[in-house]
Amino acid sequence: MKTIPPGAPEPDIPAEMPRSSARARGTMPARRNAAATRQRILDVAMSEFAEHGYSGSRIDRISAAADVNVGMIYHYYGNKDDLYLAALEASYKVIRDREQTLDVAHEDPVSAMRQLIALTFDFLSTDPCFVRLIMSENLMMGRVVRRSRIIPGMTQPLLDALRTILKRGQAEGLFHKDIDAENFYISILGLCFIHVSNRHTLGSMFQRNFADVEWLRQRKEVVTDILLSYLAVSATRVP
Repeated sequence: MKTIPPGAPEPDIPAEMPRSSARARGTMPARRNAAATRQRILDVAMSEFAEHGYSGSRIDRISAAADVNVGMIYHYYGNKDDLYLAALEASYKVIRDREQTLDVAHEDPVSAMRQLIALTFDFLSTDPCFVRLIMSENLMMGRVVRRSRIIPGMTQPLLDALRTILKRGQAEGLFHKDIDAENFYISILGLCFIHVSNRHTLGSMFQRNFADVEWLRQRKEVVTDILLSYLAVSATRVP
């Protein structure tokens, strides 16, 4: 495979074949889709970083699995740090995009909250990369994610939606008044996260498969009940 040095443009067609004659003959090779190439590299990088962490991941393995040369990776992403950051941002974008599909404006507050909890639970339980990437980044004390300029912005629509649900529930007398959206979302994450992040140690402790579909269904019901019970006006609050 011919190496493309960093910074060099990805060729669209062979240099020896003029565009006009190739087009006229109807033999012009399919134009390389730069966006598709970037996405393929990113998809492989997400899996590599999730499986091996930052330190254990190798650019040459990403190159081989994505079927591109190493120079192409550096051309698109600059260096390993930047590729890792792009993988983190892409992983966050998956869940943020799914959250945008929730119709919080037309659902009743309890149903809307139930849907947000279920979406979060299902995503964390089934996404192959997100939890492991987040765990890896926290082990590095957030060294790379702090550089992101887009993750905070991606999170704002989620908080806006959550505040909308809470305010509607409070206005209808369903939810307590003293609920902070950020704090409550951290509670959602905590309850939806622990059985995934600690799946193997918990499984050893309790001799149970915490990836079992039926167990996950029951766990989701427990998590949803705990969170909705906390919100409910009828719940007993400890001063």
